[in-house]
Amino acid sequence: MNNRKLLKIRVRKSDYYSRLLLLYLSQLFFLTVARFTLSRMGFDTGFFRNFILSCIASVPVILFLIRMPKITSRIYISFLLLYAVVVATFLITLMYHPEYKQYFTRVDYGLIRVFRPDCAIYAFLFFSLLDNPEDILRTLKKFAYMDFSYLMLVELLPAMSRGYWEDVNSLGQTVQRTYSLTFGYEMLLPAILLLYFYIREKNWVTLILSMIGFVTILTNGSRGALIVPIIFVALMFISNILDSKDVSWKAAKIAGIVVIGVVFALFGNMLLSVFVEVLSSMGLESRTLQMLSSGEISNDSGRTLIWARVIAAIQDGGPFGYGVFGDRQFVYGLHYVGYSHNIILELVCSFGVVGIALCVFLIIQSIRMIGFCKDKEWRELFIIFFSISCQLFLSLSVWYVMEFWAAAAIAHKYFQLKKCSKMNYRK
Repeated sequence: MNNRKLLKIRVRKSDYYSRLLLLYLSQLFFLTVARFTLSRMGFDTGFFRNFILSCIASVPVILFLIRMPKITSRIYISFLLLYAVVVATFLITLMYHPEYKQYFTRVDYGLIRVFRPDCAIYAFLFFSLLDNPEDILRTLKKFAYMDFSYLMLVELLPAMSRGYWEDVNSLGQTVQRTYSLTFGYEMLLPAILLLYFYIREKNWVTLILSMIGFVTILTNGSRGALIVPIIFVALMFISNILDSKDVSWKAAKIAGIVVIGVVFALFGNMLLSVFVEVLSSMGLESRTLQMLSSGEISNDSGRTLIWARVIAAIQDGGPFGYGVFGDRQFVYGLHYVGYSHNIILELVCSFGVVGIALCVFLIIQSIRMIGFCKDKEWRELFIIFFSISCQLFLSLSVWYVMEFWAAAAIAHKYFQLKKCSKMNYRK
């Protein structure tokens, strides 16, 4: 078989894997339509509704399984091993802690949200299928426009027309708010992707859409989401410094970072006040802006109490923790969602010393990808999803954040390809 035929086969494979990734990322759109249709038909709850939604959510996985015999096992074996370990961990936990059944069987925050085929852990599979970062980036660019449009038209505009957001409070009650705890985090992915493509391609359309996305996070989202774009920009700046060939220019950039840091340390409050006044003069109002202007932005909204409870549980627990969802029994009485609102506390509470080892491993691998990865595209792909994953230090659970598993897949794929290239070179 000549090189041209091999190239065509590789292109067809990458196109198929790209479509699978896009289909996985886009399931939210199809599921939203399905939920709306089923509700109009009178199926607001029940087995039939859940069965239809599960069938729709399973389409990308089914298409993968159909193609699986033709796919090199190297591509997906890591996911199968990961999946097996996760399933075994849940089963072992339930064996030793049958009282956790009440948390495992919850519809909104239980096993369904972990293992249904549209959920976060499957991002590891679909991101692992592609060997070329450019293929992943092309897919993400398409998705960024789709997701941005969806969030603006299906979530933001209806909320603005109603004059409020419907949300769930710490007691599990449906409440009306002027902001959404989830919208800000949902908008992060398309907004950061669009900002990245502006940095990459200098297309002003992507910059404008990205800025609109960040403004909607500021006006309609939670404070925690605002930290993520700052982390992203800082890491991209570091990435740019690492790529610089000119030593003097690199030193100037580092000096610039130091100067900016000093300025914010000395005049941060004054600059923040000016920023709030400018936005207020433009007619922009939000809970976040009100907290900025009143100096209450550092208010932790009850997280300190949750973290204190989990830390006390860790200190009283055994060396191997309480098992998966082990933090739920301590947090559920304080907050309806039940998770720790912090990835480190969640992992250590669940797995004890193994959780500590996992945290150390994640930190080391992140440093390797950001500081030592020589491939710019892989490094910047990781930075995108790592930045968004940083929301896990303040909210959500590691089992529910797709970007965490995508970042893990990207790092794993890079190191896997790097190892293969070294082995081929030695041969």
